[in-house]
Amino acid sequence: MTKATVQTKKTQGWKRSRRRENFASFVLLLPYLILMMMFAVFPVLYAFGLSFFDTIDYVFWGLTNYRAALDDYRLLPAIKNVLSFVTIWITLMVIGVTVLSLFLDTLKERTATIIRTVYYIPGAIASSAVVVLWLFLLEPQVSPFNFIFDLVGWENRQHTFQGLGDAWIFSLMSFVAHSGGWIVVFGGALASLPGEVLEAARIDGANRFQIAMRIKLPLIYRTVVLMTILSVSTGLQIFVEPHLIGLAGDEFVREDWSVTQLSFFYAFNFGDFGIAAAMSVLSLILPFLFAFTLIFATKFYKID
Repeated sequence: MTKATVQTKKTQGWKRSRRRENFASFVLLLPYLILMMMFAVFPVLYAFGLSFFDTIDYVFWGLTNYRAALDDYRLLPAIKNVLSFVTIWITLMVIGVTVLSLFLDTLKERTATIIRTVYYIPGAIASSAVVVLWLFLLEPQVSPFNFIFDLVGWENRQHTFQGLGDAWIFSLMSFVAHSGGWIVVFGGALASLPGEVLEAARIDGANRFQIAMRIKLPLIYRTVVLMTILSVSTGLQIFVEPHLIGLAGDEFVREDWSVTQLSFFYAFNFGDFGIAAAMSVLSLILPFLFAFTLIFATKFYKID
């Protein structure tokens, strides 16, 4: 058997092995791909198609729904509200989650695991339940933080809402609900860092702060970018917090605070699903632009 024949057989065997691996990977991904098509891709495409029709008289309207959505006087204030919320929330997430994760990575493994579990518990609770719990926390008369409210002179829930503002309140709610899950993710990313690199930094005389900022943080920057992209996409579509805050009383009702609430209002108060679909499609544009910009700016998919 010639050397060329042996090489050819090795190449063929390698190709068969790669095909089997690719097939196994596709089989594992198939359930997720099916669910993604059913509950993510198809609804977006359906809403995009629906946005060109008058769903009341069932006629093709072209861009009429988009013009009606853009002419709504409530849209611009809703966009400002959402951008204010996202700015505050993303700042809290990036700084808070990163600092807490780097701090926990300096503790003993058992202690860090317990603390991460405590942080994760609020994230395991449905967002609607978190909002209801926060209604008690923001009520000075029953809140465990009433001594803080006494210091600033807030005597009731209305004073609390006026003092903090909707954007800050919703940001705090979302931070408590989502930060725990990301702290767990960051913990996994930090645990996978090469130990020899960290040990070399210690031998060179780097302290914990220098190791965290100059070694660990640059190595997990992709995790920070991923959290930012997903958090922005989630934050721009905020709905649960402002929608349920009306449980605190009629004076706290926020029916048009966010863009998604406006879309909900058109769909289920007016029965105009065409304008609701158009507004939903418009609300997807900014997350897509932000995600692609951040991905290319940070070279997120570049293989080192």
